[in-house]
Amino acid sequence: MANRNDARTPNGWPEPTSEQVQVMLLGTYHMDNPGLDEVNVDADDVLVDRRQAELRDLVARVSEWNPDRVAVERPYDRNEAINDLYREYRSGGRAYDREETFPAPHSERSEPTTECRSEIVQVGFRLADHLGHERVAAIDEYPEEPDTDPFEDRDVDSSRKTDIELVDNDTVQRESDERLSSSTIPEYFAWINDKEERRENHDFMFDRGIRAADERFGSPLALAYWYDRNIRMVHHLWRTMDATDDRILFLVGAGHVRVLRHLLTEAPMFCPVSPLPYLPARDRDAEGVA
Repeated sequence: MANRNDARTPNGWPEPTSEQVQVMLLGTYHMDNPGLDEVNVDADDVLVDRRQAELRDLVARVSEWNPDRVAVERPYDRNEAINDLYREYRSGGRAYDREETFPAPHSERSEPTTECRSEIVQVGFRLADHLGHERVAAIDEYPEEPDTDPFEDRDVDSSRKTDIELVDNDTVQRESDERLSSSTIPEYFAWINDKEERRENHDFMFDRGIRAADERFGSPLALAYWYDRNIRMVHHLWRTMDATDDRILFLVGAGHVRVLRHLLTEAPMFCPVSPLPYLPARDRDAEGVA
């Protein structure tokens, strides 16, 4: 394995061994507003000049880590189509700062859409292109969905012990929207990647999933579905990498960071890496950088 000197490791993140493949988990928001999450950030247009300059700054920052591969949150079975599109950007046939229309990547949306605004193109493709990579790795997979989901409103059993007060979705939505509107994209990435350490996403899912009062065992199965999907991502990371890859940067929705960090820590061939040392510095004491 190559021996490359890194920035300091934030507290709580493991130190890689020489045999492990390092995976930087770069949590992102969905820049093209697909509306598929429980909390959907109101993203402004990333094609405007100001945001394009910020995206180039973000790519320059994280490229200092010098990953061998860029993985993106798109279906593994669409690797060929994703890379056909990537090559169109890399060859100059399409431009990152220009409106481009092609089929939607999400099965929930059948109409053509401007995927050109997505983080997959604006960060994933742009970063791989900047690094001179010939391809990206699409590693997502959706297992067969359960009958229920942990975000669904349902009765919960509050008869035992004290009910835990959680941050409500409206508050998370408002805080995220305000933060994005007042920040540069690199600053917002620093905020959401630090924010995921505070486990709001998993607190909500596990609270609903474990305390659900129905007798169908639906919500625990939905939590298992969440882990199933993320385990498949880790599996596809291994399947898509080359034998010589030492470092993979995985651009993924920020809600996945906590579970992926755990899974990559458990998988002996991988070691998760924080992007925070490569993003704009906040209060380093608050971030807990060693």
